[in-house]
Amino acid sequence: MTVVSTRERRAPRLQTLNDAVGYFEKYKRVRSTDMKVQQCQSVAFNCDGTKLVCGAFDKKVSVANVDGGRLRFSWVGSSHSSSVEQVACSEKQPNVFASASADRNICVWDIRQSKPTHRISNKVGNFFVSWSPCDQYFIFLDKDNRVNTVDIRNYKVVNTHDMKTFSHELAFHPLSNHVFVAESGGRVEILKFTGGALEPVTTIQAHSHQVDCLALSISRDGRRLAVGASDASCSLWDLEELICERVVPRHDYGIRAVSFSCNGQLLASGSEDHSIDIAYVPDGSRVYDIKHNGETFSVAWHPTSLLLAYTASDSSDKSESAFVKTFGHSTV
Repeated sequence: MTVVSTRERRAPRLQTLNDAVGYFEKYKRVRSTDMKVQQCQSVAFNCDGTKLVCGAFDKKVSVANVDGGRLRFSWVGSSHSSSVEQVACSEKQPNVFASASADRNICVWDIRQSKPTHRISNKVGNFFVSWSPCDQYFIFLDKDNRVNTVDIRNYKVVNTHDMKTFSHELAFHPLSNHVFVAESGGRVEILKFTGGALEPVTTIQAHSHQVDCLALSISRDGRRLAVGASDASCSLWDLEELICERVVPRHDYGIRAVSFSCNGQLLASGSEDHSIDIAYVPDGSRVYDIKHNGETFSVAWHPTSLLLAYTASDSSDKSESAFVKTFGHSTV
């Protein structure tokens, strides 16, 4: 079989739901890659899609090369003293990524070496990390519910913003100077980001007051926001009008991870209900349902092709949690 590279197989334009369903009838194979760690918790592709990085429960980070849509394990790095909660890749430097850990440290890594190049220490553990589109900063959320800004010109914390509501995932808007933060009480707070400083702008009541917003993703064109919540539903928002376009309610338990495809036409949502739902964004219909044997921890679409990486626990085989799965391979 001839392997088609991800550079050659660019994401098609899916004009209709039938186009999307038909595509994944041909590209619905799942492959597993052993990342040589225990329980992968977070995955992210680098900016050009040539690498995938993983953060794990056993205090390690792991890197795989992406070749022709296939993952090939590269190396494991061990520098944290507690679980790695999230990894995030630089928006412009394909060899750079950051890892946030419960050990109170943020490590910055160069993929070409297995030791961190920089370490940012904090007073408490860290949960989430996100790089700015300009690539001059990254931010991280810590256990004290503070958003910290790091200037990568000196790798120092240059600003700290206290969140008033308990917060979960955060993300930069890809085309503007705003940060979106998923919060308890069904809220998403929007902050203006200027020179490292954060200033509240407005709040979206994305879900009911009784639930927590746990995960969010913004499409690469900046037009839509997806919010996954503990009520087992995912809301889709038009960011130009700040209105909810639709709600995708197909999960049975809380949604822990969401990700838009590179063309913005598909949304993957991972839940505790042992499934990943792939929705067609224009009308919210289901395109495909990926079944597995445990809770979904993280989902991430490739930056240029319709290849989805995900991590999950496995109640029947604990060793499976060391694997990253990729969905979107040819069945031919």
